Amino acid sequence: MINALFICREYPPFEVGGVARHAYYLVNHLRSKGVKVHVFSFGDPERSDESVTFVKPKSSIIEKDKTSILRDARIPLEIVGFAGKAEKMLNEGGYDIAHVQEPYVGGLVRYKNKITTIHDTSYGELKAIMRHPLNAQNVKRALFYAAVGFPMEIASIASSKFIIAPSDEVAEELLKVYRVPPRSLKVIWNGLEEEIYDKTDISRMDARGKLDLPLNKVIVFATSQHVARKRLDVLIEAAKIMNEDGAENIKIIIGGAGPLTSFLKKKANDYGLNDVIVFAGWIPMKKLPLYYRAADIFVMTSEYEAGPMTLLEAAINGAGLISSDIGGFASLLTDGTHALKIRVGDPEQLAESMRMLGEDKTLRQRLGYEARNFAKKFSWSKIAEETKGLYEETLNNG
Repeated sequence: MINALFICREYPPFEVGGVARHAYYLVNHLRSKGVKVHVFSFGDPERSDESVTFVKPKSSIIEKDKTSILRDARIPLEIVGFAGKAEKMLNEGGYDIAHVQEPYVGGLVRYKNKITTIHDTSYGELKAIMRHPLNAQNVKRALFYAAVGFPMEIASIASSKFIIAPSDEVAEELLKVYRVPPRSLKVIWNGLEEEIYDKTDISRMDARGKLDLPLNKVIVFATSQHVARKRLDVLIEAAKIMNEDGAENIKIIIGGAGPLTSFLKKKANDYGLNDVIVFAGWIPMKKLPLYYRAADIFVMTSEYEAGPMTLLEAAINGAGLISSDIGGFASLLTDGTHALKIRVGDPEQLAESMRMLGEDKTLRQRLGYEARNFAKKFSWSKIAEETKGLYEETLNNG
């Protein structure tokens, strides 16, 4: 039996973004395939058990919203301490594999059989930030990726036998920018936990009833961290265009939070959209599938993504997808078949696409049907099998 230690920044119930859910589902499916997995992550130590060890953070490393400069300044020192504790666990626990789920916290971990998953790169994050106004929150994030993120990625690449990328786009960045040797790079796409997120046994109206959402509106749903590369400002701009054109049948639900939440809320308020847009905050895992099911349309406005699980989770519920035309899963979607694709940062095209889907139920249903078939191709069981195979290859080449 392979014995692996997962080294994470976040793990449920202490979620910052999609990486926590990625780790959670992958760990569960690896265990079902006979891999013994223990998780080491930041969180509340009182929630630790035989399967996970949480370390109490002294910095802002798992905080979701605006953070203080003092707590931000503690992050580098905390990463050093976290790496030391991880190494101690590895050496004392007889682990075969160290699987770092985020190089930001595992870059300094040294172990003979280390694998690192790089979900998205500091290079990609910085490119996105630099295309936006450098307010205080964006400057802080840019400094983190430049001073901490990029060095930790380099350190993790140098100390890992294999690097996992969740998409061809991220793999290309790792090859060209980070100079990862092709033989050490593996593309393993993210997956879908169909049993949890497929709520097609519940009608859309029943899902809305459970969430107290309007029954007589076309529901548009988007959820993500509120950071620059997600371009949620484009969705708000599109809502403004529709509102000025007299559209009254649209209700937009924006889930998630982050450093740009206040900026986004102010923009919506300034545009007089408080009756059109609802900011739902961080949605618990238990409720998130209901939101996907309640939505007629799911929108992803990002300008940079790796393998966003939200697209799969919305697709499995038959929502009409609108996605910016970028890499990751979006690059696998066929425009007009699985989704309507829009140019990055184009609110006029987004408004037109939302209007089209909002008025044409037949088109929504057709796109939803094809999107659902697309999502079914990506199962966590398959992803876990590929990951286990990489563990075996690592050990065989030891």
